[in-house]
Amino acid sequence: MVSIPKVIGILSCGLVLSVGLSPTGQAEEIGASRIANAKTIKGVVLRIEYGNYFVKDKDGKEVRLQTDKNTQMRGQVRKGDRIEANIDDQSHALSILSLP
Repeated sequence: MVSIPKVIGILSCGLVLSVGLSPTGQAEEIGASRIANAKTIKGVVLRIEYGNYFVKDKDGKEVRLQTDKNTQMRGQVRKGDRIEANIDDQSHALSILSLP
């Protein structure tokens, strides 16, 4: 037979674990939402300043792409390079690909 204090201890651990994991689930949900709402732009890099890539898109508009440690960089990107970037609705770059 299982003692009552042991059952209470097991239930409390389960509760603590489920509460502790809930923000992770929310973060994954937010990340999935950002990817689902992403749009793709192509253009030429005009300049790079403090992690921000300024790109001239196909319409001739200058677009600022914000990057951080989560931005996937594929290839070496420099001023004058043609790129393709997936960005969220706040112009945060999810990925940047250097084009040939």
